Amino acid sequence: MESEFLQNIANYKPRYFNNSKVSIWHKLPISRRSAVLVILFLGKSGELRVVLSKRSRKLRSFPGNIALPGGRADTGLESEWQTARRETEEEIGISQSDLILKEKFGCSIDQINLFPCYLSRTFLAVTPCIGFLKWSPSKLKSFEDQHISSVMLNPGESSSIFSVPLKDFLQPKPRNEKLKECLKSKHITTKWGDLPWQYRSFIFPIDNPNEVKWLDEVQDLSSSEEETAKEIELNDLGEKIKIRDVWGLTANILHDLADITYNGSKAYDKEIGEEELLNALHEEGGQLSTKQRTDYELKMMNHTSAKNASFKEYLSKETFQKLQKIYNGNVA
Repeated sequence: MESEFLQNIANYKPRYFNNSKVSIWHKLPISRRSAVLVILFLGKSGELRVVLSKRSRKLRSFPGNIALPGGRADTGLESEWQTARRETEEEIGISQSDLILKEKFGCSIDQINLFPCYLSRTFLAVTPCIGFLKWSPSKLKSFEDQHISSVMLNPGESSSIFSVPLKDFLQPKPRNEKLKECLKSKHITTKWGDLPWQYRSFIFPIDNPNEVKWLDEVQDLSSSEEETAKEIELNDLGEKIKIRDVWGLTANILHDLADITYNGSKAYDKEIGEEELLNALHEEGGQLSTKQRTDYELKMMNHTSAKNASFKEYLSKETFQKLQKIYNGNVA
């Protein structure tokens, strides 16, 4: 049972800017605060799995992408955990109330830890909230009795829901260990605003015999959308299957989580997220300070104009060099 690895996540102590005990998340305007819920649970073979969804193609940002459930804060009093739980209920129907989950389905979501903020390409501070979905033994006679009938996709938000093994997000793949379900992965260190930026991609098959019943039975809404799946050649026979590509911010979060989960204290000193960059942009660069995005932020969000843009435009030489050093080492 991989549940023993959850202690590694609980023992991790997030590092914030200048040894602060508080994340930059709480200093930003409400509209810039976002949180995602990483729901871990045990699969059929005792492996840790993570719940993911496919974003609706009706959404303006990242339509059709694979993502963790979550979204922006509603009020200044709403915590990261509260934001992630509320948004998860709105998107995929898993109640934000553990009392309801316990009474109706015999389960609950334990809060394990919060990660430092990540900077999204849309200039939001995104906090990953790590939770463990556990079931009451007294309510279950077998693994197949696990059931959350309230899981229901909001068609305006999500088009499908599924799970994959957390361990498959380790990169590079551990020696002498096979990937459980991931077909292939890649990692490229690129640049954004003249700072090192990690691009990761993990390919999983859509048809998965290892999927748990309570997710497998949720109606897939993506069939009514255009380009419902990509295809990938698997072998010399030219066989092709439909796949899901977990990439970008979601892939980076899950890579870092897998590293901490399975490598424990060896991974605790690695740079997680972009708290340093977020603080520099906010405190020194005057960005992320207003509800509306600045002209500079809009330029950085545009793939074409961002090629000629740099974080150096609003940061001191000393700060920029410090950030380069930090993120040059973030290549695990």
